[in-house]
Amino acid sequence: MDTTPPAGPGTATPTRGPRTLAGCRAGDTVIVDGIDLDERHRFRLMELGLRAGVVIRVVQRSGFGGRVVARGPERIALDGGTARAIRVRISDDTEETTR
Repeated sequence: MDTTPPAGPGTATPTRGPRTLAGCRAGDTVIVDGIDLDERHRFRLMELGLRAGVVIRVVQRSGFGGRVVARGPERIALDGGTARAIRVRISDDTEETTR
């Protein structure tokens, strides 16, 4: 028997599947969990400083799913396909706002 209480108002409901950078809003602070790309493209992102465990902030959302992210003072522009391949989890530093 399932003893999990039903989700009520103000209760977060779990999302299906892993969260990706493409699903993040501007202002979200996230931790990179993994990159689901081929070795060559994953290596290039690692050269730019995007690797598992790194904290990044979404600075801007662009058309077709692209994102601009900040890692410290650096800004990195990513196309929509790459943003969908980067698995993330929300950092405790994320500002919780409704838009």
